Amino acid sequence: MSRHLGPALAVAGSIAGFLLAFEPALSAVDSSSRSAEAGPADSPAQAATTDQGLPDDFPPPASTNGWLGRAGLGGFVRADYYSGSKRLDDTHSLPGLTFQPKALPKFGSWGDGKVEARITDQDLRRTGGAQARLLEGYLNFYGPSLDVRVGKQIITWGRADALNPTDNLTPKDFTLLSAKDEEERRIGSYAIKANVYRGTYTLSAIWIPLFNPSTIPLTAPPGLTITEDKRDSGAFTYQALALKLDQTGGDLDWSVSYYAGLDVNPIGVPLSPTRIELRHTRIQVVGADFARTVGRYGVRGEVAYTHTQNASGVDPFIKKPFLFAVLGADRDLAEDLNVNLQVYQRTIVNYRDPFAISDPVVRFASVQNATFNQQLDRYQFGLTGRIKAAWWHQTLESEVLGVWNANRGDVFVRPSLAYAFTDVWKGFIGWDVFTGQRNSFFGRLQPTSAFFAELRATF
Repeated sequence: MSRHLGPALAVAGSIAGFLLAFEPALSAVDSSSRSAEAGPADSPAQAATTDQGLPDDFPPPASTNGWLGRAGLGGFVRADYYSGSKRLDDTHSLPGLTFQPKALPKFGSWGDGKVEARITDQDLRRTGGAQARLLEGYLNFYGPSLDVRVGKQIITWGRADALNPTDNLTPKDFTLLSAKDEEERRIGSYAIKANVYRGTYTLSAIWIPLFNPSTIPLTAPPGLTITEDKRDSGAFTYQALALKLDQTGGDLDWSVSYYAGLDVNPIGVPLSPTRIELRHTRIQVVGADFARTVGRYGVRGEVAYTHTQNASGVDPFIKKPFLFAVLGADRDLAEDLNVNLQVYQRTIVNYRDPFAISDPVVRFASVQNATFNQQLDRYQFGLTGRIKAAWWHQTLESEVLGVWNANRGDVFVRPSLAYAFTDVWKGFIGWDVFTGQRNSFFGRLQPTSAFFAELRATF
């Protein structure tokens, strides 16, 4: 690796500068857009797979020769319709169009890269809704036992299904309209990640110099102004560090991890009776996960303790420390039928009831914070479930995903169908259903319940 590392890092510096300049140009289509998400592999040794079972960074078969093959050009185009917005803005009937190209250039045995962008208009009936953003732009450098990734990237942690207590590095866009939003809502951040390999062990060290927050569904009621301090200036106190030791192979896969940085999810602080500012406070998270096969069952678990800047619990706005654990199992009941069930629990340390606050302005902000961050109750229990089935040689796929919070009785359910017309064209239909009392996580999102349909062409 030493022979290539010097010039490679020089190239990395040039590319990183280009990417930092390129993102504002993309965002010029919509100045409010900051970033979006994709789904890269956490390391070259752990590549994610597409619906066709190929690695995510695998070039299209038709472009294996010449400069097209080296560039690894691909992507997709999709047209969709949603009966309701996810922004809590009471907008209905949204036809949308998205173009998402990517390039996966190869530089020989020593390195490769990825550049992916999304150009989208989630509501063609209304003007000013077009957005363009850089999803990912990074370079990989490979050595015998050390890999380095530099640039805008998505780093996902956790082995549980959908609920991942250790996944604290990855901001998400919860307003994204997509039939595959569970995968595509993730947002990249500028980072440097180094993986050191030793046998079945991987030690990852990550530095995130530019903080990138999640985008949450939030609309200010009449008479109230909401602003956000995104803390994206690169100041030292806004930067993050993370470490992870992962063991893959054998009877038991596991990892232990640590994160120290800003919370990607905000808290609201009232500055006056008519103004609330969203802020991101520092957290430290120690976590672990595991996965193994027991007979015909796949068993996985994940746990994390999050320490916040409100250790005593007296601050009515800052998130309180908490322990979050998930344990689940899945089983193939037939060749094309899989069932996954999980139980989870949150325990809030030094809990204080936000509804007991006497000041109405403070109480309102505190309840909203506790609702979004799921800290309304000292103990929270719940279940998640996912049933997946396929027919007709896996051209027709169905899925039902559900989450139930036992304390407040709120529920999220998503039934969906997907049909592959050809190797290129695929259609989706489904329904996002949120229900529950107003002061609950999913009850708050009830206005975003919506039917959706999508037609996607992958190239």
